[in-house]
Amino acid sequence: MAGLGAGPMEALAASGAPSRWLRVRSKVKYLAKDFYQTPAEEKQLQSFHAVLASKGDLDARVKAAESLTSLARGERMAWAICENLGPLLQCLKAKEAPQLKLAVLGTLRVLTENNQAMAVAQHSYALLPCLRDEDILVQRKVSSLYRVLAEEGQAAMIARDVASIMHCFEATQAVNASLMAPLDALTAIASAGEGRAVARVVERLLAALRDGRAKIRATTCKTLAAIARGGAKELLGHLGLIDAEIAESCISGVSLFEMLALLSLDDPDADVRLAAADALRCLPEAEISGESAHEKRNRYPALVKRLQRWAGSATGEVQTILLSVFYLSQDTEACVICQEALHLDGGPEALPCGHVFHRRCMEDWYLFTTKCGRTPNCPMCRTKMPNINILASPQLPLAQR
Repeated sequence: MAGLGAGPMEALAASGAPSRWLRVRSKVKYLAKDFYQTPAEEKQLQSFHAVLASKGDLDARVKAAESLTSLARGERMAWAICENLGPLLQCLKAKEAPQLKLAVLGTLRVLTENNQAMAVAQHSYALLPCLRDEDILVQRKVSSLYRVLAEEGQAAMIARDVASIMHCFEATQAVNASLMAPLDALTAIASAGEGRAVARVVERLLAALRDGRAKIRATTCKTLAAIARGGAKELLGHLGLIDAEIAESCISGVSLFEMLALLSLDDPDADVRLAAADALRCLPEAEISGESAHEKRNRYPALVKRLQRWAGSATGEVQTILLSVFYLSQDTEACVICQEALHLDGGPEALPCGHVFHRRCMEDWYLFTTKCGRTPNCPMCRTKMPNINILASPQLPLAQR
């Protein structure tokens, strides 16, 4: 017989039985075995949970949480711990000691980093008391946990806690101990595509742009850039502000665009200037969006004048970003017709003879010479250009007509 002396799989295959079903079933059993808990491990977990749930020795409870942290570094045990997070989450209540909260938050972070981010994010409501904790170390650690959750793909689930994260940052500002961890968490949530959720607190966030610490100002600018990149660019573009300090710079009722431009120009810290410039180019005003470069410069005349004076003395990436945002050139050469810088009034245009002027100035010059009955020519070298029709193709550069 074909099945004699053969194993069960071979015998079934020879008889035409669906042995592939058995193979699939064996594979399922093998995968289940990866997350199997031995009776000793189950007893160990129950023991740790019992210690955490007790109201006895604080040191013993902290040690139990730390032991769970060590177990959570293994994928199999991380899955087993997430099967029952209740005892851990109970330790995050407001009345619990800071040492215990720190140990439990450490366990939750290890679980999050070990492919259990969804299980932790589902219970993010239990993290809210830690955001309001009086201990600044607890606030920092829970904010860092929110950041990791966002980076591990759970931004949509924790976006509901944005207001509480912002309140945590404001509370630390009130005691002059501003944390960057809440801002980092908001940045991570926005960067993961939840910019609109973070945009709800953007007006409260802008106060941090006047914080005395450069790191806070720079991190705030990065958060604003993340909000714009995370799908809320239009919301930021309509944000009008009245800032007393910036109004002293002869700009009243400034927009967020103007505020970031002024930070890029005036902040004493190089990192803040760069972060502000990077956030600036993320805003909708940094794009033409139907308006010409000339109209855009007319919209922000005070900033353009400052940039014109500043561009000749400054160098680096901030200069490059600002000039590109305002469609200005680093060339400070003046147009011989109007004596204004070539990077203003529409930008430079080159004639076939090689001389460069403002496009609008050149159009006025050609119209003037035509009305006088003369052949259009270059104001510099008088090279005649009888074949050029200035009004025929207004969308083309002069050198291409």
